[in-house]
Amino acid sequence: MYETTEKSRLNVYIDESGSITKTKVSQNQYFVIAILFTRNPQKIKRQFRKGISALIKKNPKYKKILEEKGEIKGSEVSEHRKKEIYRRIIRNCADEFELGIIVLDNRYTLDSFIQNHARTFNYILQLYFENVYRKQSRYAGGTDVMSIVIDEQNIATDTRYTLNEYLEQHFTVYRPLCDHFDVRYVDSKNHLLIQLIDFVANTFYRNLEKHDEISIQTVNMLREHVCGKDIFVFPNKHDTTLYLHT
Repeated sequence: MYETTEKSRLNVYIDESGSITKTKVSQNQYFVIAILFTRNPQKIKRQFRKGISALIKKNPKYKKILEEKGEIKGSEVSEHRKKEIYRRIIRNCADEFELGIIVLDNRYTLDSFIQNHARTFNYILQLYFENVYRKQSRYAGGTDVMSIVIDEQNIATDTRYTLNEYLEQHFTVYRPLCDHFDVRYVDSKNHLLIQLIDFVANTFYRNLEKHDEISIQTVNMLREHVCGKDIFVFPNKHDTTLYLHT
């Protein structure tokens, strides 16, 4: 058990959009992992909850979705509506969070690399923490415990306990990022910040995969709060860029 203060514990929430696949790549080119970093999760939860309440008041269909499914997924909300929620969070919590955006381009991955999705997921996260978080995150110093929460639907049951071991192996001995990684898998229905980062992952996915016009606005809003102010693309840069032109 690690005793930590609010300042030494970094809360990390991870969700994804799209698929790791070599099937119909022209329609499934991108897989997006979105990450929320914060030391003040309660404040962000409050603002997201208020944003969802406002969304439901403006359109009763979301109340029905919430009652039937237990949550509202990012794919069910237009970028126009998401923009209002993001604006609220940024207005009230701009100094309380940072985002990470990882994009896997399925056109350039090898079949052998994506056969084990959990291994791929772990490896991409490791690269992100080493190449972006360590060098550019406002939270890179002064963290004793990194407490990571992931939607349980993203990881197969028999592999869900490997990420903490994998990160501990890479980042707590040689050039450590923190003293300890604590990884939990949760049902997104019961976790507001997993729902929020699902919204964010879907926003960037829509921008890259669908060229959604309003996503230009939402991506630009969020990009100011992205670590390094840009997406981290795997493998290499190639020609993967955000859709930011009207």
